[in-house]
Amino acid sequence: MKRICIISWLSVLFVCLSACQSQTEYCTVKGSVKGLKDGTKLELLDAYDHYKVVAATRVKEGAYEFHPRVSAPTHVYLYPEDGEQLKDFFLEPGTIVADIDATDEEDYLTHASGTPSNDLLRKISQLDNNADPSAADAIRKDVLNAEETGILALYMADANGATAAQGLAVLDRLSEDLAAKPYVAELRETLTRRARTEPAPEGSETPNYFIDMEFPDVDGNLISLSSVVNNPANRYILLDFWATWCSSCRESIAKLQALYTAYHDKGLEIYSVSEDQNENNWKNFLPGSGMNWVNVRDTHPGRNDDGMMTVYALHGIPAMLIIDGKTGAIIFRDRMKDIAPVVTALYQ
Repeated sequence: MKRICIISWLSVLFVCLSACQSQTEYCTVKGSVKGLKDGTKLELLDAYDHYKVVAATRVKEGAYEFHPRVSAPTHVYLYPEDGEQLKDFFLEPGTIVADIDATDEEDYLTHASGTPSNDLLRKISQLDNNADPSAADAIRKDVLNAEETGILALYMADANGATAAQGLAVLDRLSEDLAAKPYVAELRETLTRRARTEPAPEGSETPNYFIDMEFPDVDGNLISLSSVVNNPANRYILLDFWATWCSSCRESIAKLQALYTAYHDKGLEIYSVSEDQNENNWKNFLPGSGMNWVNVRDTHPGRNDDGMMTVYALHGIPAMLIIDGKTGAIIFRDRMKDIAPVVTALYQ
């Protein structure tokens, strides 16, 4: 019964979203301000149009207010002229309220309210934070699977939990005004790449296979991923993208060590690809790190035309994939610090 209520509520909301997003009008963005001086310049940057400034205003008497023209709903970031991100939210017709507390480092995670898309995103966040992630996931799933053509669907197309296939399906049904955003063409390219390195969708007869790479280890010896996958001793290969400057990556090393100790004799191998720009930082870090498996460094690190992060369509690190050593098929892919439950399940 609860599930039916969620779907019915969403159906009504999607009608409202479509109606709201078909308009072209001014909207209001406003809120209280804490921790910024009066006169501080604030700007709205359009994340879906190369971060172009779409509106500017100044803090006055502990508050601010924008009145930007909305020709098509979009995703914007709110920044002071010189400083860190304050908020991000959907710019759409209506009155959007986004209070600012610049003294709180996590205030940027508090979502805006007042318009349909922002209210629904805020609801999802509240469900996540109130230990009801299943309800939050149900809403995300409905947004991705419904015939929703608006800004929230586009946002979810590139969110954690969405597959590349789901994301591409959203892009194919977007409203014309959103489909014209520069971001959509860029996202389509990323999702198309990612679709080739995700586990095969359920029911697919064609699994996705790893994309080979060959990089030097600390001694300069080239080691290809295919040589590790094709080694009969390796039942599963954990492909790990990381860097010494990434604190989350460093935190995950102990967990990888535990997995390697427990399962290496049973056929688990790890192929770690460093995304360090500075080769010496990587070489100096490895001794004593306990990373006693295959370690190479991407010679074109980062997201660029030649880097493996682009080839594998990775947004950030740590990122891990699991490859079946018998077939070369990718059976898992995600950004996570703790992959232990996934690997452990393979050996149960």
